[in-house]
This record gives sequence, structure tokens and C-alpha cells, in this order.
Amino acid sequence: MKLFKKVATCAGIVAFWLAIWYIGALAINNPLIVPSPLETFKRLCELILTKDFRFFTALSLLRIIIGIVIAIPAAFIMAAACSYSKIASKLLEPAVLLMKSTPVVSFILIAIFIFNREIIPSAITFIMIFPVLYRNICEGISQTPKDLLEMAYVFRVSWILKVRNIYVPSIMPYFCSALTTSVGLAIKAGIAAEVVAYIPNSIGKKLSDAKSYMEPADLLAWTAVIIILSLLIEKVIGALLSALGRRKRNA
Repeated sequence: MKLFKKVATCAGIVAFWLAIWYIGALAINNPLIVPSPLETFKRLCELILTKDFRFFTALSLLRIIIGIVIAIPAAFIMAAACSYSKIASKLLEPAVLLMKSTPVVSFILIAIFIFNREIIPSAITFIMIFPVLYRNICEGISQTPKDLLEMAYVFRVSWILKVRNIYVPSIMPYFCSALTTSVGLAIKAGIAAEVVAYIPNSIGKKLSDAKSYMEPADLLAWTAVIIILSLLIEKVIGALLSALGRRKRNA
């Protein structure tokens, strides 16, 4: 019964916003400006059936995932180093503030002059999510119970056991929250980099082409693809982290 209510509620919310979209499209009455939901859905179905769709989507996701995969260990290493050394923390702080404060477009335009175009989405993804991961991991380290650390010191517990049994349980809730939050940001930043840098064989290029050739149905269809991918990846990561947490509790 609860599942039925949840599904019905979600369906009602989606139907409400589709109705708003449909009414807006009717009011404007110009598919070159605002296509209807049905036209967009038809175009989305056409795109999904093409080979280019799977190829471009896979490449765009791969570039973004590379950025995330590099950012995670980098954030752990830098957070550990900065928690151990105040000098390292002070040296890294301006870079983290710069990453957080600078508009993503500025980073993309600078990256065009520095990097090969193919690695720009990965670099931008890294720059956007590293500060979020780093800050949360630092917070997790700072919240590690001091009494457990003192007890580990007294009993001369090895650093491997300290990391596994004291630091990791303290850090993981903060890391999981940061990673789940960062996924949507990573996808938006990566696709934005593809659009601005006009990366070949990418979702960003398809968005740029749709704008250039005045194809709003394509623009909205590819936007829907990005939203769906973002939601799916968030759910997958959330499920994996939950499964990992249950496995550790049962171990």
C-alpha cells in the first residue's frame, strides 16, 4: 500500500508538470520555440534507437566517471595529509576556495588553452567535485572519536587497524553524503564542458548542434537524457553505498 501511494504521488507530480509544459506549448503555439511533451518524447524515442545515442552517451559518461574516479582518491589523500599537517592545510586552502568560487565556465575556457579537448570534461568534473569531497572527508576525520584514538595509542594498535576500525566508520557517512550530492554536479559540469569546448562524439556536442540548428525537440530530448542519467547514477551509487554499509555492519 505504501509503495502504491508513493508511485501514485510521483506519477501525480510528473503529470502536473507535464500539464504545465503542455499548456505552455499550446499558449506559445510554436514548436520551434517550445515543442510539446509528446513531440519531445517522440524525438527521445527516435534518438534512443540510434547507434550514435549509445556511443555518445557512453563516451560522455566515461569522461565524467574518469573525473569522479580521480577525484575520490585525491580527496582522501589530501584530506588525510591536511588533517595531519596544518601547513599542508593552509597551502591547499586557497586552491580549494578557488575551485569553489570560480565559475565553471571560466575553468572550461582556461582548460581549452591547456588541455587536449578530450580530457577537458574529466578535468572539469574533477575540479567541481574535489572541494565537496575534500571538505566532507576532512569533517569526517575531525569528528573521529578522540577517546578511541587515545585507546588505540595506549594499546599500540597498528595504523592499518586504526584506519579500518576507527577512521573509516567516522568518515564514511560524510563521504557517502558528499559523493551522492556530487554526482549531479559532476554530470552537469562534465556536459557543460562538452558544450563549451565542443567535444566531438558527446552529448554536449549534440546539445550545441540542437541549439545551432534550431531543433528545440532535440535540445529537450537530450536534456531529458542528462536528467535521467543523473537520477539513475545517483540511485546506483546510493544503492552501492547502502549495500557496502550493510556488508560492513554484518561483517
